[in-house]
Amino acid sequence: MNFRALKAASDEALNEISKYVKKNGSNNVLQSIENQMKFISSEAGSGVNPKEKLSEGRQFTYGILSSREFSSPEELIIKEKLDNVTEQLNRL
Repeated sequence: MNFRALKAASDEALNEISKYVKKNGSNNVLQSIENQMKFISSEAGSGVNPKEKLSEGRQFTYGILSSREFSSPEELIIKEKLDNVTEQLNRL
């Protein structure tokens, strides 16, 4: 289990979100995705699988949200970072 890689991936996504928000402002979708990335980063940084910390029947929704909402070149950069988070989560 490579929690370090997962933390790094979620931190990279957070960095891209932060840059986007500074330039374009935030919205509910970005806030939700940002909160999920913070949770993933925190849990991975503590050496815990974030998927195991979710309540029964819950799952991360950042992938669905980004697929539905993101279309600009700047948003697609964020989506790439989020896809990397998903890849790292699937390796746990």
